[in-house]
Amino acid sequence: MKLLTLPIIAALLSSSVFAEEKVNKDEVKLPLPSRTEFAEQTKRDLGKYGAVNAIQELPVSRLYFVEAESGSYIISSDGRFAIEGAIKDVWHRKTLKTVDDVRDTLRMPLSEMKFDFQKDLASLVLGNPDIPRQGVIFGDPTAKHTQEFVAKINANKEKYHFVFVMMPLIGGEDAVKRSMSILCAPDRELAIEDLANNTSKSFLDTNEGCPDQNLMFTVYMQEIFKITNLPHVVREDGLVSKGAPVELDKWLGSL
Repeated sequence: MKLLTLPIIAALLSSSVFAEEKVNKDEVKLPLPSRTEFAEQTKRDLGKYGAVNAIQELPVSRLYFVEAESGSYIISSDGRFAIEGAIKDVWHRKTLKTVDDVRDTLRMPLSEMKFDFQKDLASLVLGNPDIPRQGVIFGDPTAKHTQEFVAKINANKEKYHFVFVMMPLIGGEDAVKRSMSILCAPDRELAIEDLANNTSKSFLDTNEGCPDQNLMFTVYMQEIFKITNLPHVVREDGLVSKGAPVELDKWLGSL
């Protein structure tokens, strides 16, 4: 690829209009690792390739994979940086040679993940368990858009089936307490109504003696799923909505 063509490609990419799904969301304030922490973690991760001598952050906000006649490249959105050579997706243990290779790594079906959302995470089932599961919802029980999304599903429970995973990242200690109260409630149907309506009719007087429901392990999912907004919805085939899809049936339609 001639380097003169890179600014042209960058201009085309930056001016492209990407259609985005309309969503309702609450933003999650996630702590970002410091440069030192990132550098140390990267050295550990890349140690198998030999000693890492130095690490320097590049002034890049967005990268694109470009498939050309002469090979494949990674270029920055401003066309300043062009990276060529073997491009590896470490998570999927795959060398990326074509755009199709990249697209194949963008989604991971929930069935291929190595844990059971319902058993391993702090969760409850929404909707109709007699139909195939349609996806997983990560939400904060104190967040407005999470509550509204659960209410929408609960109002049409016969046609939906989701696993809802507690992700108390917005409401602080109150969100943790409310998560535990909902998960420990003996009446699950009433607990789901409480989740949707911000009420407490199903709550016990005390949660003492109730298992921890794997709540702390669940919070680690924010890094795995790159959760920046709640609710964070993952369709069964791996398609992600960073917020509650306004047109849920349409979003599920191609499943």
